[in-house]
Amino acid sequence: MPSHTKVISALKSRGVQTHATVTRCQQALHDENGGELSVACWVRFTPSGGRSVESPLKFRTRQVRDGYTMVVVYDPKDTHTVALPSDLGYWNTLTRNTLDLLLLVISAAMVPLGIAGLVLRRIFGSFTKRYTENFDEIDQAATRHLGPDAAQAMAQAWTRARSTEK
Repeated sequence: MPSHTKVISALKSRGVQTHATVTRCQQALHDENGGELSVACWVRFTPSGGRSVESPLKFRTRQVRDGYTMVVVYDPKDTHTVALPSDLGYWNTLTRNTLDLLLLVISAAMVPLGIAGLVLRRIFGSFTKRYTENFDEIDQAATRHLGPDAAQAMAQAWTRARSTEK
């Protein structure tokens, strides 16, 4: 809807958040299952000019009671353009920034972990390929990367596993 897009664009570009009080809501309508449908509500707030203004919310909302206080976004150029931040797609800034930072850290950690995984696969892959059938001697590359004790233990475990298979 073009008018909705125009309202959202205006409020996102120059909207100001403020506290408002619900002054009235249209009588709640019910669907065929008895659930409440969204209704039109009017709110009273004080813009930066200092004079109290009553305006309808541009988007329908769930029923709220008269006197309920909430945060709204209004257009300073047209105080009759008012909506709830959730109708504009705003997230809590702290939550959004925290989520962005967490995803950045996870992404940054995945590259070194992937490289380390490839290197380990290459080391262990060459380790198993370089042994003779009976693992009589320890491979020099495995000894260099893992240390002689670890390479010896792996060779013995491999030899035991091969002998039980036969």
